Amino acid sequence: MRATLMTVLMFPALLFAMTPAGSEESQSADPAAASASKADEADEADEADEEGEFTPPPGFRPRKRGKFVVYCRKEPVMGTRFPAEKCYDETGIREMLRAQRDDQEKVDQMRKICGSTGSCGGGS
Repeated sequence: MRATLMTVLMFPALLFAMTPAGSEESQSADPAAASASKADEADEADEADEEGEFTPPPGFRPRKRGKFVVYCRKEPVMGTRFPAEKCYDETGIREMLRAQRDDQEKVDQMRKICGSTGSCGGGS
């Protein structure tokens, strides 16, 4: 119930974060350079993830399933006390981490836009 409520409440906030900020004066003086540096950082992080040996994030344990290696962690399930073990392959974990980074960037952008009540229309 709580998870559903939080999802419903966060959806409009994320949609608001994806809308343009309004006027161009409110953005930084050189937005192209700022976006280029963020893109370079993201590309470097992706390349670092793809190069070398894969190390799973904390909480994941490698398990061998046949000839494949999967990484598993226990996640709580709503409505029961018993956790469920969810397993992902290397590409699945990389996609999950990339999605988490994208979500964090959206939240950070929303915080920048709505840092004060005046910028979000809540001021008097």
